[in-house]
Amino acid sequence: MILLDLDGVIINLDKSVCDWFKIPYAPEKVTEWDSWYKLTGVEKEEFWPSIKFSAFWENLRFYPGAIQFIEQLEKLDTVILCTSPAIGCAGYRQNWIQYNLPDFFKSGNYIITSNKWLCAKKGTVLIDDSDSNCDKFYELGNGYSIIYPQPWNRGRHINSDKHELVLKSVRELKESGKLHA
Repeated sequence: MILLDLDGVIINLDKSVCDWFKIPYAPEKVTEWDSWYKLTGVEKEEFWPSIKFSAFWENLRFYPGAIQFIEQLEKLDTVILCTSPAIGCAGYRQNWIQYNLPDFFKSGNYIITSNKWLCAKKGTVLIDDSDSNCDKFYELGNGYSIIYPQPWNRGRHINSDKHELVLKSVRELKESGKLHA
């Protein structure tokens, strides 16, 4: 089973934040997970309430190639979306899944939790952009984790095709017998 994070893996949350605050999207300025505060000039305590609207969460957009990436993962094993949206926004995330990935919604193949490590078990891999989520998943369970390279994590130095790199790692787990439904 493949647990697939959304924000920072298949959804470009950074661009959505820039669009919401009507500022130019400059990916080179996104160097930390929480670059939003610097980009927008909004303090952390004010930032999260300022995006706590269905119009923000339900209009998040995919990274280029994200749908094809999901389709390739589905050829390797069962894919379950695994996301941890902002507090009070889980319903918005569920609506996003319903409208943008309706097959996942209809099948119930999604989990909304900030404790992704609870899903770790033998034969499972988490694909996530958070170093700490990946570390906890691996350390506290019997599962595997693959960091999705982003400027804010330990994969920041990787400049090759991120989707292909992750797919290669998943294929290797599958071929070794470590990944199974």
